[in-house]
Amino acid sequence: GEEARLAAEEAEQQLGLRQVEERLHRDHIHRVAKPSPEYPNYQYLCKVCSVHIENVHGAYKHIKEKRHKKNMTEKQEETELRALPAPSAGQLRAVDAAVMETARQQGISERDFEVRTSVVARMEEVIKTRLSGRSPGCDIIS
Repeated sequence: GEEARLAAEEAEQQLGLRQVEERLHRDHIHRVAKPSPEYPNYQYLCKVCSVHIENVHGAYKHIKEKRHKKNMTEKQEETELRALPAPSAGQLRAVDAAVMETARQQGISERDFEVRTSVVARMEEVIKTRLSGRSPGCDIIS
């Protein structure tokens, strides 16, 4: 009679809670195994935001917050990026070819590089000799 009805009600509530918690798991909100000393009455923890949550109602409220949505998006992106396969040999060759072609079109030759390096070295020498013995702030062009 009454005992069976109460047991059935209890089982239904447990099933309902389990379904709710499965939904919360998708948002990385988990029931705490044992309450933390700082939050003794808080039943849940959002592992994405590192936030303690008091109850199911609070958890649903938390899921709708802008911060949680932003953190979930970032976690999703990170998960997707980690799941990307490594580039194939063909893809690597294509990137290498593109870099080499850009260097050929835009870069300077080894000889030009050496010329520029020696110009910089000469300029440094000129500046050092011109500046030695002068007080800071005076005009160095004479």
